[in-house]
Amino acid sequence: MITYQTHLDTPEASRYLFKLCKHFARKIPVEMDEFKGQVTFPYGGCTLLCTATTLSIQCYGDSDDAARRVIEVLDSHIDLLTKKAPITLQWTLKPTI
Repeated sequence: MITYQTHLDTPEASRYLFKLCKHFARKIPVEMDEFKGQVTFPYGGCTLLCTATTLSIQCYGDSDDAARRVIEVLDSHIDLLTKKAPITLQWTLKPTI
């Protein structure tokens, strides 16, 4: 499993978690509560965790291409959520143990 991760420092973390999960749930399986969301795409998935000031995202897939495809989806949706004050997420490859 290839996993990339990023963190977004924002007081809007819980709002972003809610909006992303509700949006994706219209078409694909999503499990969520107020602090965590798990989104399952046909080619990979992502886990979103929030605190009062941080949204942490992990995107994963069986291959690097699959994981990057999930990243592209998340990036485009974050762009839509933050279009008034755009941000760019910095993704890093999570080391495997």
